[in-house]
Amino acid sequence: MSYKVRIDSFEGPFDLLLYLVSRQKVDIGAISIAEIADQYLEEVSHMDNLDLDVASDFLLVASTLLEIKAQSLIPRDRGELEDELAELAPSEARDMLVERLVEYKKFKNVSEALHARFVAEGRMHTRPFGPDACFLQVMPDFLEGVTVDGMALLAARAMARREVFLLESEHIAAKPIPVEVHVRAIHRRIVNAKHLRFSDLVNDATPPEVVVVTFLAILELYKRSMVRVTQPQAFGDIQIDYIEGSGELNLVGEDALTSVGEG
Repeated sequence: MSYKVRIDSFEGPFDLLLYLVSRQKVDIGAISIAEIADQYLEEVSHMDNLDLDVASDFLLVASTLLEIKAQSLIPRDRGELEDELAELAPSEARDMLVERLVEYKKFKNVSEALHARFVAEGRMHTRPFGPDACFLQVMPDFLEGVTVDGMALLAARAMARREVFLLESEHIAAKPIPVEVHVRAIHRRIVNAKHLRFSDLVNDATPPEVVVVTFLAILELYKRSMVRVTQPQAFGDIQIDYIEGSGELNLVGEDALTSVGEG
C-alpha cells in the first residue's frame, strides 16, 4: 500500500502502522483514527482519479485499527488485568489506569451526548413540503397565464433594449439675464404703485436666477435714492416705498449694471 500517514507517534506507510500495532510496538491508545481519516480525505480531495485499491486497503487497515482500539477499551477479566498490572511498575500501572479512565470518560461523554440528541430528535416530526392543504388557495398563482413563449419574448425585449442616450448640455452657454431690464420694469411699477413688497415681485415658482436679478434691481434703485427699503422682521418680507421727487431713471451709458447667467 502506497498511502502514508503522519501522526505524532508514527510516520510511514499505513500498513506498516497496522503491523507495529498488532505486534504491540506502537501503543494503540496514542493513535488518533480521526486524524488519520482526515489526512486520507484530504489526500483523496487532491486526487484526479480515485484509486480503488488504495481506498479499499485504507478501509481495511482503518477498520482493523479501530477494532483493536475498541477492544483495548473493553474491560478485561480481572485475572488478565491483574497479570498485566503485575508485570508493570507501580508508576506505570497508575499511568495505564489513568489513561484508560480518560479514554473511558471520553466514550461515556460521547454516548451521553448521542443519547440526549436521540431523545431530542425523537420529539421532532418532519413536515411535508409545501403549505398545508387549507392554505393552498390563499396565495395567488403568480405563474398563471405565463407561458414559455411569453417569457422568451420578454427576455428578447430585455436583451434588445438599448441604453438611452441623453444629449449633454454642458457645452451650451448660459443665457444672461440683464439687470437693466429689471431695474426699468420695477421702477415703472413702483412709480405707479408707490408701495410694493418683495413678494409682489417674486413667488415660489420664480427661478432662483430671476430672484437674484430682482433683488439686485431693487438695490440699484436704492443706491440711486429712488426707493426706501425696510424689513420689519428678520427674514421677513421686504417693504419697498417710492421716494417722491427722486427724478427720472437714466441708465444710458452706465457700466455699473451687469447680467446674471441663467443655467
